[in-house]
This record gives sequence, C-alpha cells and structure tokens, in this order.
Amino acid sequence: MKALASILLLFTIISIISISPAAFAEVTIETADNNLAQPGCFDTEVGCYTPNTTTVNVGDVVTMTNTDGAGIHTFTSGTVDGFAASPDQKFDSGILQFEQSFELDTTDMEVGEYPYYCMLHVWMQGVLIVQEAEAEPAMAMVTELDQMMAEIMTSDGIANEEMTIDLTITDLEGNGVEHITYNIKATQGTEILLNEEGHMHKGIITNNHMTSALPLDASDTMPVVITVESVGFGHNEQYVDFSGEIATKQVVPEFGTIAMMILAIAIISIVAVTAKSRLSIMPRI
Repeated sequence: MKALASILLLFTIISIISISPAAFAEVTIETADNNLAQPGCFDTEVGCYTPNTTTVNVGDVVTMTNTDGAGIHTFTSGTVDGFAASPDQKFDSGILQFEQSFELDTTDMEVGEYPYYCMLHVWMQGVLIVQEAEAEPAMAMVTELDQMMAEIMTSDGIANEEMTIDLTITDLEGNGVEHITYNIKATQGTEILLNEEGHMHKGIITNNHMTSALPLDASDTMPVVITVESVGFGHNEQYVDFSGEIATKQVVPEFGTIAMMILAIAIISIVAVTAKSRLSIMPRI
C-alpha cells in the first residue's frame, strides 16, 4: 500500500511576463529534377521548386539546394515576363552544381512576397513569402513563493527493502508546474537513502524515484524523511535559479498496519486468557 500525502505550500510568485520571439527555423527548398523542370512546371502540382511556394518567418534560414542531377540551376530573386527576366537583387544563389546549396538569412528582410526564378531556365519560378514571426510569451520568472501542491506517494518503509517515491507538483487548481527543476532527498536517521535532481516538463507529470535499502523499518522514532527543494524554474534562456524548500514528509507505519498488529496481539491475548481459564476450571482427578 502506498501512503499519500498532499502538502500545500504557500509561495508568492512575481511573474515577469515578457514577449520573446519564436525560435528561428531552418527551411529547405530544392529544385525539381530535370524531367519535371520543364516550361509550365510552375502550374503543375510538383512545381519547379519543392515547395514551389514557401512561407517563412523573419529570422528563419532558408537553404536552397540544387537536387537535379542532370542540370545546373540558380535561385535568383526577381520576375519573369515571357522569357525576359528582371532580377531585383534581393538574393541570388549564383550557379549551383548538383547538391550545392545557398543559405538565405531572412533576418534583415522585409515582410512580403519574393518571387524568384532560375537564370538558366527562366520558366522555373517560385515564390518565397516572408512574414512576421508570431511572438510567444516568456515563461513566468519565479522570484518568490506561491501556492502549490506537492503530492508524495511512497511504498511502505520496510527494513532491507528499497522505498519507491512518486512525486507530482501542481498548483492549487491541479495544473502542472512546467519546467521546474528540483532536488529530492530521503534520509533515515543519519543515513542518506536518496539525493538526486529531477525535472518536470509540460503538463501534469509524476516522477518516480527509488531509495537505497532502508537500514530499519520506518517508525515514529526512525521515520524516513523526504525533502523536496526547488533548484530553478524555466527552460533554456528563460531558466531562473531559485532555491527553496517545497515539501517535507515523514514516512511512518500506516495506521492500518499498526491496527493489525494491535489486533493480532489482542487475539493472541484472548486466546491465551481463554486457554488459561479453561485449564483453571478443569476438575481435579
């Protein structure tokens, strides 16, 4: 049986909510092979480039690669009218041999549509669309304590056996605390049974830990003491060091186990008394 403890903690959170840009992405555009890169390919399902129309965010890096083993091509920004090309100097890969690439950094590009074509095969045309990156809210920066709930479930503390510890940290509404790094420690007397770091990502997560074998049965005089301390909050560049005790729990024998022991002793006593009483009323011969 597992013992269940719900420990309410009062923390005061001062959240600094800021706007951080979305992570930049790497985008790939390839040429169609020679059998498909024919006049009119722009209007086909496959297109002259793969993909034929590409949408990226400002700041993304676009890798343009010639994957046509039968020809050389370019990625040149500009427009084509019939067979008359008008480059606009926005970008130009130059002539790319098979498997050669050109990287376009869109960080300094303006939002808008950028048509491009192959200077050697002007019917090959594509469109690059550059849009503003959607801003993402930064994670809350935890600077003080607030209300949270730590749920600690353990197996019975039996001598010479390992104890399992299941830990879940949520807010008071039951929502998972995202990207919290913590340290969990379990001791019995002066014996350190567990001392390790854990991390909870997004959502409600239960992390499992296991102690070394207990030297003694858990008891009122020798409980197993479990302490959970925060190490930090956040992720990557939004990580903030934050040290403080989250929860402490003492594992002692279950009431049910104690009751069964008392009941067993009581039954033995009754049997003993009954046996003694029967012996005392036996007539002498």
